[in-house]
Amino acid sequence: MKRWLYLVVGLLLLGCEVTEAPKPAREEKFVPPEDGRITEKMMNRYINASRYLLETIMEHERSIDRFIEQYGLSESLSELADSVYRKANKDVVDAWDQLTKDWGEAEKNAYKKAGITEEEFNWIGGALTDPLNKDIQEKIAEELKAIELRVES
Repeated sequence: MKRWLYLVVGLLLLGCEVTEAPKPAREEKFVPPEDGRITEKMMNRYINASRYLLETIMEHERSIDRFIEQYGLSESLSELADSVYRKANKDVVDAWDQLTKDWGEAEKNAYKKAGITEEEFNWIGGALTDPLNKDIQEKIAEELKAIELRVES
């Protein structure tokens, strides 16, 4: 009887297809253009990412204000650097760690929403200082000023 059991189990295992676990989506590596020029599409992604990041920063600031108020902390959050305070207030430290984690996720989402990688965003920011991109620099500056004015009002 044991032989039959082993035989059945063996046949079942032979008949099973071995599959790989799903691979996480691979983010394409950004390759800067050889000529060093920022394209219109890049400019639009950069502007959108800047807008989404600004909105994210403002929401994060509100979250920090709520955090400070909820836990009665100083504006400088100096308590979080105090090891004695940290040991005595694990719930505050855990809440701060979660707030920090949420910021990281929100930042990634801002880039994703704009259809740009952080690497491309940073490259464009650096390429804006190149005289080669002066025309794009002026357009981006105008757009970012308009976004800032809309957000502030």
